[in-house]
Amino acid sequence: MAAYAEDGAGGGGSLNEDLWLAVTQGNVSRVETALAQGMDVNAKTAAGRTSLMLAAAHGNQRVAKALLAYGADVKMADPRGITALMDAVIYGEHQLVTLLINAGADVNGADAGGEMVLEKAKKTGNKLIVGLLEKAGAKAKEQEPPPEEVKDPKDKGKGGAKAPATAGDKKDGPGAAGAKAPPPKK
Repeated sequence: MAAYAEDGAGGGGSLNEDLWLAVTQGNVSRVETALAQGMDVNAKTAAGRTSLMLAAAHGNQRVAKALLAYGADVKMADPRGITALMDAVIYGEHQLVTLLINAGADVNGADAGGEMVLEKAKKTGNKLIVGLLEKAGAKAKEQEPPPEEVKDPKDKGKGGAKAPATAGDKKDGPGAAGAKAPPPKK
């Protein structure tokens, strides 16, 4: 599984970094020890990612279960709007998807660009995950109907919709709809 290079899990020596490193390595024992010592399960890396997001991106269900047991917030998102559920979806981790859904993950969440969880799943082509999400109530983003084309009323005979009437348009008089033309002069 890939991890984000900017996650900050791997070096510096702070207790949070030790937790993030243990998460990325899948070391459940070290994760539980760090959390038992009072580490914040929802602490964020420099890139704004939580331990649960890291576990999901690395496909580690055992670590994710431990983090959830210590109160990891399944609904937190990074600055790009990516959640742990989205990571599990992107990386094809169907067991993690199930775990996160059961823990209360938002199946209708969207990232900062407006892409919803179900859309991400469909892009991966993983029908199992798409099915899990749909069963949990995930919806695709509603498509807005294309705006109606407005044509200038001066473009007679060129097809299309007419421009809407405005307050300044004449409602009666010569040329108005329903108005009669004056009789021809003899």
